[in-house]
Amino acid sequence: MKKWFCVGVIAVLLVGCRSSPYDGFKNVGDDIHIKLHKLGDGSSRTLDQDSVKLRIRASRLGEEPGSFLSTESWYAGKDIRTKAMAKILDRMNEGDSLSVITLGSALPWNVIIEQPTDALTDTTHIRMEVTVVEILTPAMIRSALENLRRSDPDGYEMKLIDAYKKLEPREWVRWGTSEIFYVIDGEIKNDITVVKGDGVTISYKGVCIENGKVFDDTDRNGEPLSFRFGDKDQVVSGLEVAIALLREGQEGSFLLPSSYAFGTKGIPGVLEPNMPVKYTVKLVRVVRSPV
Repeated sequence: MKKWFCVGVIAVLLVGCRSSPYDGFKNVGDDIHIKLHKLGDGSSRTLDQDSVKLRIRASRLGEEPGSFLSTESWYAGKDIRTKAMAKILDRMNEGDSLSVITLGSALPWNVIIEQPTDALTDTTHIRMEVTVVEILTPAMIRSALENLRRSDPDGYEMKLIDAYKKLEPREWVRWGTSEIFYVIDGEIKNDITVVKGDGVTISYKGVCIENGKVFDDTDRNGEPLSFRFGDKDQVVSGLEVAIALLREGQEGSFLLPSSYAFGTKGIPGVLEPNMPVKYTVKLVRVVRSPV
């Protein structure tokens, strides 16, 4: 029954479409021509708040299918539903597959391939084979992440860290073979590293990677933190790593897995267990220990 209902919906969408100069295609407006190949079993369409996995094979009109682009990727609904792709996806349920002929300039290439392309002119027509492989609603994503958090907390942490690096695309450096990633800013005024016994003064801000909430801030606490480097229980081990990597006067951003932060206990009422964090740290002052 659902299959026939979907067929009916597709038929309604195509009724009123203008004739197309391309055999078997329908003109849905704005020089966008579509031809349905396969009707999937899904009944949902991509909304702005969804994530959608698309299989796309594109070529210049008359050339080998997929010769210009062949990809299967996830996209945020609000990003991919722009320009001609909005009309295309409005006519596709999960599992549907169709062909599209339209101007290359009408497609959001900066989203499809994450970079602009100057290989197409305003008059270049592109043929694409588009399949909606999977649609995930926000509720489905939350459920999947919660299941991952419970079944594989380490894997969940790595996904959060990877996602953060994509949202803040800087030249993140990995610390050895660990899952610590960092970026250091500022010129080196003194190349001498901090060693055990040195007095250090640092300012820092700690942010939960999952929700962006600040959970610790020396400015909010009223003053920087001073202590003797190497003394136990002064700061979490990830901050010790940060201090060792910084030089006096430098500032850096550090993504720390929970094993270098607050571990399996978290901070009750403030930070969940097994939660990665980001610290922005400035090494304000170093007082060298007597030799």
